[in-house]
Amino acid sequence: MSLDVYPATAPLDFYLEVAKGKVPGHTHVNKFGRNIEIDSGVTADIWDGGNTGDVSLIWVAPTVARQHVIASTNAGDTVGGAGALTVKVSGLVDWSTAEVSETVIMNTAAPPQTVNSYVIIHRMEVLTSGATSRNLGVISATAVTDGTVTAHIHIGEGQTQMVVYGIPSTQVLYVGRLYGNLLKGNIAGGCSCALLYNPEPQTQLTNFNTKHTFGISSTGTSALTINYSVPKKFSGPGILKLQATSTANDMDVSGGFDAVLIDN
Repeated sequence: MSLDVYPATAPLDFYLEVAKGKVPGHTHVNKFGRNIEIDSGVTADIWDGGNTGDVSLIWVAPTVARQHVIASTNAGDTVGGAGALTVKVSGLVDWSTAEVSETVIMNTAAPPQTVNSYVIIHRMEVLTSGATSRNLGVISATAVTDGTVTAHIHIGEGQTQMVVYGIPSTQVLYVGRLYGNLLKGNIAGGCSCALLYNPEPQTQLTNFNTKHTFGISSTGTSALTINYSVPKKFSGPGILKLQATSTANDMDVSGGFDAVLIDN
């Protein structure tokens, strides 16, 4: 049916209206991530820096709100270069304020710092780029003083792939769908996955409650979707993340969740 004859009285899809920004106080959240290498017996978060031998298997937030240096491993990710020119950084400046964003102008000669200080950066995205690639090098957000890498963009990806999300005390996150995928390839094995939640990030950052567990296997279910008939509720402040433990070397795991963020 063409749009010009679509009935004006047709029922609206609530989640589509949220995604369109038509429902006041409601925001759609789609968090997705990938870890391209998890070895046997290893537990790792599903984020860009979690590969075995990369930044850190377990994602770590800065100890307090910090400015972050946004730097690339390739000199072409700079104004006038062939890679990333500007990068949008999104996160929380404290645990009682909604998400804010800023645009950083890339400069490999003198890597810029964010204007804001963040307790968590849970998304970065290349906004503009040159002729060759969205980003020629690995782009990282590193907390000043702490030295922790809070966000990480792989070469050519153009944005973070991290199932890590911060929720402020002024909002509540309702998760309607959770999913995990295993790239089978030629590797036999599986992963146990867990959705984890830290309800007190303002006082400690490393302890998480397990909110859901599921398994995926190269010889069985390699892609699993969990739809919650009653959405899971996560009141802020808090950090929600997805983690996996592998039974074989070189496991490539992806996953994520769809949710609605609602103002208190």
